[in-house]
Amino acid sequence: MKKKILILFIAIIGLPVLLLVLNGNAFPSQELDHSDCHTVPGGYTISANISTTNSVDPSEVVVFNVTATGPNLFILAPNEITSVMQNGQLIILPSTDRILDDDLGEDKDPGLGAMIITFNITIPETDGFYSLFILAGDNLAVAEPDFAYVEIGFSVGGVAPPEPQIEIFDHTGLILGLSALLLLSLGTILVLINENKFVKIHGIFSGASWILTLINAVSLINLNLGFDLNALFSFEPFGIHVSHIILGAVGLFTGLLSMLFGIAAERKYAKLTGYITLVCWWAAFFLGFILVPLF
Repeated sequence: MKKKILILFIAIIGLPVLLLVLNGNAFPSQELDHSDCHTVPGGYTISANISTTNSVDPSEVVVFNVTATGPNLFILAPNEITSVMQNGQLIILPSTDRILDDDLGEDKDPGLGAMIITFNITIPETDGFYSLFILAGDNLAVAEPDFAYVEIGFSVGGVAPPEPQIEIFDHTGLILGLSALLLLSLGTILVLINENKFVKIHGIFSGASWILTLINAVSLINLNLGFDLNALFSFEPFGIHVSHIILGAVGLFTGLLSMLFGIAAERKYAKLTGYITLVCWWAAFFLGFILVPLF
């Protein structure tokens, strides 16, 4: 019986870890990042009559046209430096502010819903690879505008584009939650193998997993949501997120009961509440980090 339960727990642990590895994302992947809070391309198009990657000399001036289409249109080359763009290190003309569709001085397409802007880009003197990010979007949007974007790379001194950086676990809740799950599952497996030998290790692992989950819950409320608990129920898909929260909270409560029963040497109830905790947390994990990305 114990061998069957052991095999079951190994399968429970292995499947989600395998799914995480197979569904890991690489960085930079700007479209995935932007689409989290914007609609990309959102009914807009943008293109440039220049290569995606260009070998240039220090201080060279590069001239090209950007063509964009869409309603309530603007074109913008933001004066910013981030991990995926180096606009702030380039001298960008005619402007790093929004250029609007009715800007007769810069827009070479007289019709509404289409723009042609000539950009003059002065390259830095320092060797490096510089990514220019230009977007076209909805100028009337109150919140995050829908937009499309184009990226243009400039290589000075033969410097190659940066290699993608793999980021699989870029989520604090995932790091804390998965660590807690693995500790609790490992502690359960060990006590199933030999309860007398591993009972202390089981207690340490289970206690550590409960503390990590408590930190996870507190950080979620305090750091991300403040004390506006209504925000807990504002995520989409609604049903899955609410179920994820409820299962995590139930597991936190039954985990506390399991620890108290264990201290009181009530092994029957300690095991029962411990298994409930394990099932709730693994179910919450599947809902929060496996099913949500599929919607």
